[in-house]
Amino acid sequence: MKSYFFIIPSGNPTTTYANKLFAKALQDLGYDVETVLDLSQKFSILKNPNCDAIFFQKTIQCPAHTKKYIEHLKGKVKLIHIDNDFQDMHKTDKLETLKITDLIIVCTSQHKRALKEYTNVPIETVSNIVDFENYNYVSITQKSNNPLIISWQQACADAYTQDLLMIAKPLCEIHERYNTELHLYGWYMGKNHPDLRHEIRKVMPFAKFIEYQPLTKYLTDIVPKLSQSDIFIMPYIKHKGRWGKSGFGLKRIMLLGLPIVASNTEHHRTLIKNGENGFLATTNDQWYSNLESLVNSKELRENFAIKSRKLIQTNYNPEIIIKQFINAVNKHISLFTKP
Repeated sequence: MKSYFFIIPSGNPTTTYANKLFAKALQDLGYDVETVLDLSQKFSILKNPNCDAIFFQKTIQCPAHTKKYIEHLKGKVKLIHIDNDFQDMHKTDKLETLKITDLIIVCTSQHKRALKEYTNVPIETVSNIVDFENYNYVSITQKSNNPLIISWQQACADAYTQDLLMIAKPLCEIHERYNTELHLYGWYMGKNHPDLRHEIRKVMPFAKFIEYQPLTKYLTDIVPKLSQSDIFIMPYIKHKGRWGKSGFGLKRIMLLGLPIVASNTEHHRTLIKNGENGFLATTNDQWYSNLESLVNSKELRENFAIKSRKLIQTNYNPEIIIKQFINAVNKHISLFTKP
C-alpha cells in the first residue's frame, strides 16, 4: 500500500525534521512511502491520488493540508494528520480539518485529551523519533567550563520569552552567587520576527543570545556547542498552547546527556523522575535549589546525564518508536502490512 508524507516546504521546523524521520524509518522497513514538499506536486496528487493514505504535517501551515483541499478524498484515501501543536485552536480552518481527517497523531497525552474536546476523530499518542547520530554524548567529566554554563533553547526563542522570564529570579540569584553563564539559543535577532531580546536583557543582562540557525546548520554548528553545556533548563508557563510542546525537544537534550531542570508538567513527568535523572520544579525556590544542587555537584550532574541518555536509548530508540507509530496507525487503518 502506498502512502505520501506531505511535509511543510520549509525545512527548518523541528516537526519537518521529525516527520521526515518517520517517513525514512518506514522506507527502511520496506514500506512504499514518499515525502512531498512541493506545493504544486501536493495539489496534483490531491487532484488525482494514486495512493492509499496521506500523512499531513500539521494543518493550516500549508493550504494543501486543510479541509478545503482534502475533503473530497474522504472515503477514498485515508487522511492522517500529525499535529504537535495545541495552538490556533480558535481558527476555523484548523478545527474543520481536524474534524474530517481519519486519524490524528500527537506527541503528548495531555495534547490528546485536550483535542478530544474538539473532534471525534481517533487520536493516538506517539513519540517523535530522535536522531541519535546527530546528538552525541559528551561526558560531564570531559567538560571544564569555568564558570559553568546553563543553557536554554527554543526553535523560535522570541515566542517563549514569558517562559524564560518565569524563572528570571532564580537564574539571577544563581548567577550572582556562582557567576554562571546563561546561554540562550534560538533568537531571530529581529529577522522575520519581532526582536524580544530586550525583555530578557532588562532582568538578565548577563545572558548571551545565540542566533537561530536553519536545521542543517543547527545540527552541525549549534548542537556541538549545546552539548558542552553543564546544565539545561526547560521552563514552560501554564498555558494550553504548551500542551504539545517538548515531545521532541526534551528527548534530544536527554540524549545529549545534559543535566536538566524542567517545569513540573505532565509530559516532563513521563521522562524525568525528580531527583533520579533530572529535576522538576514549580516554585522559584525549587528552581533555585535544584540549580544550586547541580552547580555544586559534578557527580550529580554526571549521574543525571548518564541516566537520562540511557532512558532515551532504551525506551525511545528509533526501532521502538517506529513500531509504536505503525501499531498506532494500524489500530485504525490497516495500512502497514508486512512489506
